[in-house]
Amino acid sequence: MLNLTPYRTLFADRELRGIILSSVLPRMPIGMNALGLTLLVQSQYQSFARAGMVSAAYMLALAIQAPIIGRFVDQNGPKAVMMPLAILHAMALCLLVFSVVSQATLPLLLGSAFLAGAVFPPVSMTIRAMYRKSAMPDSQKQSAFAVESVIMEFSFILGPFLVSLAVIAGTPAFAVVGSAACVALGVWHFSRSGALTRWGEVERGVERHLLGPLKVSAVRRALVLSFFFAIGIGLNEISLPAFATESGTPSNVGWFYAALSFPSALTGFAYGTRHFAWPLNRQILAAGLWIAAGSVLMALAIGPWTFALACAFMGLAIGPMLTALSLQLGKLSPAEYSTEAFTWSMTLFMIGLGSGLWAGGVLIERYGAASSLFACALLTFIAAVCCLMVPEVTNETDPL
Repeated sequence: MLNLTPYRTLFADRELRGIILSSVLPRMPIGMNALGLTLLVQSQYQSFARAGMVSAAYMLALAIQAPIIGRFVDQNGPKAVMMPLAILHAMALCLLVFSVVSQATLPLLLGSAFLAGAVFPPVSMTIRAMYRKSAMPDSQKQSAFAVESVIMEFSFILGPFLVSLAVIAGTPAFAVVGSAACVALGVWHFSRSGALTRWGEVERGVERHLLGPLKVSAVRRALVLSFFFAIGIGLNEISLPAFATESGTPSNVGWFYAALSFPSALTGFAYGTRHFAWPLNRQILAAGLWIAAGSVLMALAIGPWTFALACAFMGLAIGPMLTALSLQLGKLSPAEYSTEAFTWSMTLFMIGLGSGLWAGGVLIERYGAASSLFACALLTFIAAVCCLMVPEVTNETDPL
């Protein structure tokens, strides 16, 4: 039976409850912008190639800016950047919409997209660093990071749905403008929730290394591990629309994504209520092997129903794995580099996810959807075994 006591304890803190709830809206664009920008540019220029370039410019900027802003936050705190970045991001998205609707040249489109990605406010990284630096017991931190995983999954589920509603309402431009509003209003509310104060004090009197958290061997290993798992997830996810097309049911792709995401969110939520004696790297190893097995089942599926069931089976491991990866990185990272470590994690995750989507697309073009899934199974199996190379840290339960 699901024990909700850890979540009751977590949300009993009224201010923390407000911080968590206020962080949902400004993170909706995580699931909205890539699809919204792709549909917007394609609808105006009738070119998927141009749409892909604009979305790639946006994602590349996100990947580049994250560790830079993370280092600034570690050294100066989040107050100085959160609202200015939110305002700049909203303005940049509106500029991008205007450029697309005005049929601007490709360099201007790419520049606007890159600018929008470069000024995305670090809400997720700030709240994760807040958990890392807090005096909460390990069991409560696990519940908090589990909530983080659920919120991220929720963003990836609800974001595309909101984009679909905007398209039905008239134009993908509504989705991008709506995303800008989510960031501006959401970050304003998040900043007033107490999150920026609760993040804590800047670590003073500490000699800072040029490489930041990357100077720590254990952190580097954990980040590389996350990177390869992200590639595997990308290889897996690109197979969903490919299988839907190959099976003659392209309209089923939304159901396949739901079959993958909902179990991930549910098990991520459940994982936050349980505390295991195993070291975190072994928990991640088990999740990686599960994902590899699930990907093989997806590759062997013979119809939409069996494929959807295999998606659901595979998705069961994603939520717990993402939570365990965050806990492991938090344990291994020095306190003075907390925010930067999590921004590096997000950067490598996005690069890995994009690499997996690209590599999977190449494999699918040549060999079909199953090839990308078998590649995912092989890569995640290797990554799972490499978990043993990361130092063992445990998520200790509260003392009795």
